[in-house]
Amino acid sequence: MRFDLITIFPEFFVGPLDHGILRRARETGLVEVHVQDLRVFTKDRHRTVDDRPFGGGEGMALKAEPLFEAVESLLGALARHRNRAQLDSRQGQSEPKRNSPPSQGISEDRQKK
Repeated sequence: MRFDLITIFPEFFVGPLDHGILRRARETGLVEVHVQDLRVFTKDRHRTVDDRPFGGGEGMALKAEPLFEAVESLLGALARHRNRAQLDSRQGQSEPKRNSPPSQGISEDRQKK
């Protein structure tokens, strides 16, 4: 089973993934965990992944572009195999995808809704 984590703090997962049950599962080959750095998918020189929320308000929101590119890149890499990707919204609702080529990524599903 393969898990891909997309994060802006990839070094955070080095410790937790190397201990306990996850370490043993990885060593025996039951689980593969790949940590993807979201900043790799940015286009600006500062590798910005967040911005102020549209309409104002406090805090910051993740930019859609790097996240879409990261997910579509992973779906394209996994399309060679029978797979299932689970994309969770911020409300916790899942959006399962099966064998989606990059051209049919998450952005097209969003347009249908």
